[in-house]
Amino acid sequence: MALPEEAAVRRIGNFSQDIAMTTEELFETIVTIDNRMGLHARPATMLAKLSSGFEAELTLERLDGNGEIADCRSALSLMMLAAGRGTKLLLKASGHEAEEAFREAVRLFESRFNEEE
Repeated sequence: MALPEEAAVRRIGNFSQDIAMTTEELFETIVTIDNRMGLHARPATMLAKLSSGFEAELTLERLDGNGEIADCRSALSLMMLAAGRGTKLLLKASGHEAEEAFREAVRLFESRFNEEE
């Protein structure tokens, strides 16, 4: 399946993990918080629920210099980013279902978490 055309997606390539030598891809793109109230409890919970439904690891990293990284499976971790409107974040996905999880997460950001403006 193709990735969203709107996102500037960088496919990092294949890498091996552990002795089992499973090959997984890593996906990353920069996303911007566009909803008025930022990454508050409701959107953080939506992203955590989505992330938990995939066999993949999704993370968000602030790009404004402080380098905080959040595990997308944890709403609390996501809220600790204190990402307000306009914050740029690096979204990364790896694992067996990385592409699907990545694509769905990008869609959430593009839809502004289904919030008005």
